[in-house]
Amino acid sequence: MTPILLALAACSGTRALQASKDVPYATLSQTVQVGSSQELVRATLGESTAIRFDNGNSVWMYTYPDASGVQGEYVIWFGPDGLVRKVRSGAVYRVK
Repeated sequence: MTPILLALAACSGTRALQASKDVPYATLSQTVQVGSSQELVRATLGESTAIRFDNGNSVWMYTYPDASGVQGEYVIWFGPDGLVRKVRSGAVYRVK
């Protein structure tokens, strides 16, 4: 599943997949841990861009400003049970 997550993250610079909610990184990293529930993430961070798959998995994306002012993104992969399986953060990929 990691290749799918990476492919989605690489596409996030496109308008359709661009993360829609800017959240401080500290809030993201403190709230989202492997095993966290979708309910906890939604209650703490609010709604954002979500991509759902037929197999029950989903990916949610949030953005955050880093210390240098560059915008980063936080990609959260949920399993069919609604629990966080993986998280990734880094610079927002932009399509030129």
